[in-house]
Amino acid sequence: DNQLRGRSGRQGDPGRSIFVVSLEDDLMRVFGGEQISGLMTRFNFPEDQPLSHALVTRVIEQAQIKVEGFNFESRKSLLDYDDVLNKQREIVYDLRWSIVENENLSEFIREKVKMRIEQMAASLLANPDLEKDTYKEIIEMFAEIVPFDDASRQQLWKQIEQRSLQQEISEFLFDIAKSVYKQREEMTGIEASNYLAKMVSLSTIDNLWMDHLTAMEDLRTGIGLRGYGQRDPLIEYKNEAFDMFDRLMNGVDDGIVTRIYKVNVQHNQTPVKSEEPVLSKKNISTNQPVIEVSESSRKKTLSSNTVEKKKLGRNDPCW
Repeated sequence: DNQLRGRSGRQGDPGRSIFVVSLEDDLMRVFGGEQISGLMTRFNFPEDQPLSHALVTRVIEQAQIKVEGFNFESRKSLLDYDDVLNKQREIVYDLRWSIVENENLSEFIREKVKMRIEQMAASLLANPDLEKDTYKEIIEMFAEIVPFDDASRQQLWKQIEQRSLQQEISEFLFDIAKSVYKQREEMTGIEASNYLAKMVSLSTIDNLWMDHLTAMEDLRTGIGLRGYGQRDPLIEYKNEAFDMFDRLMNGVDDGIVTRIYKVNVQHNQTPVKSEEPVLSKKNISTNQPVIEVSESSRKKTLSSNTVEKKKLGRNDPCW
């Protein structure tokens, strides 16, 4: 009411304000408008005459209090749900921004690879009685990170069989992955390798984050049905969101590690045609290159200039 008075009142003139509410309005229809309408019919109250009784004013005030309380609870519930996703958003954006600002991602990639290898070895080497199939499975999972051919896999198999401890196998595989990544850095260059790692990391985070937002929206849509099972929807939403975010971060690490060794930098060298302008090698040191034009391109240029000088008629087609 105060907002409406402030918006409609003129500055400098206190004036007065009158609010007109119909008994068929949703506010009155839900909160006791039928009772007032029945009283007007019973006492033959004229329809074209305004009803300004204290009873009506009290009913409107009570209805406003109920509606405002309902809207407040709705906004508060929406904010509680949004806080869960906002915390996840801050973590993902901080991770993404740290990658954008990092000038050398080699250490970042090594940490992700080391963590992935340790998790792989811990899951497969939990049984103290190791078998040959276990070593084979280790090599297969390691080949998903660093691709190897069959001959290299056989050689890795023989070297891993000589190691029985989980820490030894993890360090051995990590040394191989680190040496392969270092060789590629030397081949492509530090700058190109860093740019490649940055693009792979950012694209992986962006794609998985968009899928996560869609999944969170679907979860938010149907989480209210948990209330029929005597469970708090907000608590259920927080638990489900935590598990989904944990899978998201694991998926980000796995996506970066499994893609970084499979993407290569390709240098395209386009051959220079004889008809195109060629930079002369004479004045490279002075930073003022001279353009050498071949005879055929010079003739094309002269012919195009003569065509441009030709005056077009009103209905002639454009050259």
